[in-house]
Amino acid sequence: MFQKKVKNLLKRLIDSYRKLSYQEKGVYTVEHIPVIEVNPDLDFLLLELPPRYIPMMPNGVGYVNNILKNCGIRFQTIDVNVIAYHQFHSQRIVEKKPITTKGGYTMKEDPWDNANTSEWDRQEVIKYFLEKMEDLIRGIVKNKPKAVGISVQANSRKLANEFIKILRSRAAEVTIIIGGYDCVYHYIGPFLVPDFDYMTIGDTELTLEPLVAGLAKGERPKDLPGIISRYDSPGRKWVPTPLLEDLDLIDYPKYEWIDQTLYKNYKGDHLVPIVSSRGCKWSRCHFCSECFTFRKRSPGKVVDEIEFWTSLKFSVFHFNDSDVNGDPQYLHDICSEIIKRHLKVTLVGQLRVDKHNNKEYFKHLSNAGFCHLRFGVDGWSDGVLRLLRKGYNMNLVTQNLRDCHEAGIYTTINIVLGVPGETEDDINDVIENLVRCKDYYDVVEGINTLILGSGSEYYKHPEKFKIRFRGDKDEIYRKNPYFIHTDLWYSEEPYIDQSVRIKRLDKICNELYKQRINIGGFAERVLKNLKEKGVDENV
Repeated sequence: MFQKKVKNLLKRLIDSYRKLSYQEKGVYTVEHIPVIEVNPDLDFLLLELPPRYIPMMPNGVGYVNNILKNCGIRFQTIDVNVIAYHQFHSQRIVEKKPITTKGGYTMKEDPWDNANTSEWDRQEVIKYFLEKMEDLIRGIVKNKPKAVGISVQANSRKLANEFIKILRSRAAEVTIIIGGYDCVYHYIGPFLVPDFDYMTIGDTELTLEPLVAGLAKGERPKDLPGIISRYDSPGRKWVPTPLLEDLDLIDYPKYEWIDQTLYKNYKGDHLVPIVSSRGCKWSRCHFCSECFTFRKRSPGKVVDEIEFWTSLKFSVFHFNDSDVNGDPQYLHDICSEIIKRHLKVTLVGQLRVDKHNNKEYFKHLSNAGFCHLRFGVDGWSDGVLRLLRKGYNMNLVTQNLRDCHEAGIYTTINIVLGVPGETEDDINDVIENLVRCKDYYDVVEGINTLILGSGSEYYKHPEKFKIRFRGDKDEIYRKNPYFIHTDLWYSEEPYIDQSVRIKRLDKICNELYKQRINIGGFAERVLKNLKEKGVDENV
């Protein structure tokens, strides 16, 4: 009898233990975290520095890695970000305590989470991770690759600039090449990352090979299309990056430099990025800084990529397209091919409000695996939609949201406030429409006040929209090539500055809370920053 009781007790304990998460057990999901080692005799070392959102795979570096494979050089790709991520969380979970810097600052549970990107603005956090990267730095100093390529985007920018300072002081002979999302425009990249030998602008499939091949031979190429360098001729006229028209000519990333199963977060979740198209088919929104030529891959090629990853037991995919339905029939054909191949997948993406989006269309997307779609509505009244030049009205917005939601797809939205010409009546209409449509969307994922970002129509032609500046316009533009800080501009007729935007934001959010409309974590962070600092930190 006693033995039976003990046996039952042990069984209950074992069952309870099995139900615990890895974090509660004090063990980690990844058994073998790679050690960073720089290979000798490299022509090129490609790095992805932290932070970059995990569990998303780094598809930008993946495409560059594919280019390097065809260059006939000795190269190595190291995703420092994913290694640092697992080092951080394995220590936190196994030791069952938060990670604290030497200066005594206790970091957030997950600094890589989209809601915690402000962690990477803290100098003590940057210093903590740079110290963790000492083996990488020593390897570069010791083995002296001819060139080091660094991918940079908004969240990793501060750490990348500090990393470059260290390389300059300890490995001055190494050529530094910068690329990534911070290098979309040739007049912005050098402002964001000022210390470089070469900077590749935009897509690099047609520009990178001549550069790295020349560097491998000991040359110092100059005046190359799509590339800025400190070796360029004085007064050189910028030649833009050539446009790759046929995306089927390039292969998709396979991330073969590392065990792909490492691309999951500490909870075990994974997210495979898919780029079915580049650019934006609409490209007319006045506030947008990403109006690039729209190009797309063959539907079969896209599904070949998805099928490859399903063969490796990956099943969750995020379409990284600006608008996954930029060509509605194209997306329909991709979904048809997924269904035809009987692939069991979960798909996520952002799409545009469109007249082709009807009940049958969303049902087809749902049958293929789409479970979460984000609508870039932006304006929430007919007046604001016209001001933004979105190309649709609230009737179409309502129909799209309703049909998507009723197809069983998790439906999310965003809001942009404070655009030139917006009135208090518009704000009242925005509130009315958000409340009227509340049963057709699941969460407000993004709320932003307008950013005067480089490349947008507002930035390029401010006078046309009655945008005024507090100071000399030319001087402001010279010092702010990336975006104009909210303190430096306002619009007239009616008068709108950041204080007006925040008041309107408060008015809308109060009503959203009153109506118990769900605001997601990312939107919550933006709201907090706006109210505390009066600026949009989501830049």
